[in-house]
Amino acid sequence: MKRTKKRTGIDRSLILIANVILGVILAVYFTPLMFSDTFHFNSTDYAQYVGGIAGPLAALVGFIYVYLTFLGQQRQLDEQRKRMDKEEASREFGEYLSLWYEFRSGVTYSWDKSTGSKALDSFWSNVKGSVQKDAEVQSFDINQADSFEGSLQKHLFESSFNKNSGQLEKFLRMIYPLLEIAERGGLESRLRFLENLLTDSEKALLIYAATFLDQNESAISLFRSGFCSRLPEECLISPDHRKLIF
Repeated sequence: MKRTKKRTGIDRSLILIANVILGVILAVYFTPLMFSDTFHFNSTDYAQYVGGIAGPLAALVGFIYVYLTFLGQQRQLDEQRKRMDKEEASREFGEYLSLWYEFRSGVTYSWDKSTGSKALDSFWSNVKGSVQKDAEVQSFDINQADSFEGSLQKHLFESSFNKNSGQLEKFLRMIYPLLEIAERGGLESRLRFLENLLTDSEKALLIYAATFLDQNESAISLFRSGFCSRLPEECLISPDHRKLIF
């Protein structure tokens, strides 16, 4: 947006300069005619006078309009390239989303025999409770990232849910590309769709893993710009974690 405004400002400045030069050319042309008593030019002198001054100025005006045409063509090419990139990103997003959705439907949690998104909801409930319990038993500050990261790592990736099958890792490795593609392609509507598709527990799993363990820059950038920011506090391990995340 800023770049577009800057380009528009450049165009306007160049057009203003061209118009001022055209005004000067007209003044050079008509002044000797209007004040013939002051300017005693014969036809040859008048032609040399106008040509010597107005000629270079007219060439400069021509150059400015050629440059403006070049800027317009360059802008059209940039916009066309952006549209193509966005279309490609949208296609990639759709492919990854289908793969992720298919994988999620097959996720299982042996602890309560739940499947799909319910399995992830149940899993996150247990992880959150386990980290909170560790904080009480081990007496660490649950509001300090470097204090609870070890407990979070243990319960997320070393639990029976994930240790053998790696289901959470696959879940995350399929979501991360979705976030990167959407951010790169400016697919805001697709991000909103994904945000609505995720359950609150799935959002919490994504947020905690990406922010505190994987430190995924694309995900962290999106969280800080508002993605998943409406996550209820009861889904956080601690309410104070909101200011660490968003």
